[in-house]
Amino acid sequence: MILFLTTILFLGCRTAPPPPPDPLDASWIATVVREPERFATTLEGNGGREAWQAFHRSDWLNVQGTLAGSAVSVPEHRARAELALLERLLSRAQGDALLALAQGWAKHSPDQPVPKWLIACAQRVAELRSDAPAAERWRAQAVAAGIVFDETNPNPFVIDRMAEMDLDGVRVGAGTIGENAAMGSFWDPTLPAALEQRYTQVASPALGVGLPVDLFGPIVEAALGTRPDTDDVEACRAFTVGIDTRLDAWSARLNETASPDGKALLQDLQLVQVGRSRTLSALAVDAVEHHRNSCAAFYAEQALDQASSRQISPVNTPTVFAVLAVANVETGHVREALDALSPLRGAFPESIGVIETIGDLAVQQGLERTGLSREN
Repeated sequence: MILFLTTILFLGCRTAPPPPPDPLDASWIATVVREPERFATTLEGNGGREAWQAFHRSDWLNVQGTLAGSAVSVPEHRARAELALLERLLSRAQGDALLALAQGWAKHSPDQPVPKWLIACAQRVAELRSDAPAAERWRAQAVAAGIVFDETNPNPFVIDRMAEMDLDGVRVGAGTIGENAAMGSFWDPTLPAALEQRYTQVASPALGVGLPVDLFGPIVEAALGTRPDTDDVEACRAFTVGIDTRLDAWSARLNETASPDGKALLQDLQLVQVGRSRTLSALAVDAVEHHRNSCAAFYAEQALDQASSRQISPVNTPTVFAVLAVANVETGHVREALDALSPLRGAFPESIGVIETIGDLAVQQGLERTGLSREN
């Protein structure tokens, strides 16, 4: 009995093993908050402060690094990778809207043939999506409508003429309106897809110079690894609360131990808030790619800074607005999709065509509603 009691007392007095280190404490955010002098030197050696500032505020089109010769700087690579994702989402939103518009034409305008430009665009979108049965159906309609693309009537789509264009040519020279004698004027649905291809080609996969490949990797990886495998918004809401609880505790720890300069970096650059937003944005993209549109819309809304929820900023990236557009178009909330895209109109000219296409769909859907039911 005495031996038993002695053993219990001994075990009770043993020091508990220390908790495992939090990966967030090993992140670059924690490093520069602890050692703020490393922040400036890292930026200057990898593209320059102005380039990183533009990247940070989500002004991706104007990220210009300061490297000798024609070399592309790290922030430029990163900006182009972000732009490739943005264009992929815009392409999906526009394609969804255009196919719905084309499919709904006979229902809403039975006495008018489907416009030639709409048939041709629907065919090309289906082809880009590798949807062979849909592409063949639209191709048959195109032939019946007398739409033939040959040497005398060349294909008007930007994505089919990219070989002769550089990135600036795709974005600026090609414009957003297509012209073809057999079709008339139309918003080119392939422009975002063409831009995605160009940005992907120039966004080097080797982004790990100076800073990690994913700037907010420890936060994002922890979240993606345990995300709900569902489109249940309540489950996604509970998951987001867990992320916020963890980030709040981590932010408090950083503030307690940081020097005045470290605290200034943490607060002025909104490092934790930006990390949170990028994490929720990644969750939204992942959800929309798995067709979990309810959770995608929830994550994207949660990612926004509600004090300025319709302005591009370090917290409100263009990607978040594009995810909201995709999720809302695919769930039938077309007016909400238009609202989500409005911040992109001035910054990204190609978004105008996306907005116009979704706007046409909103008008078409409104034809079957009366009274209060006209609102989504």
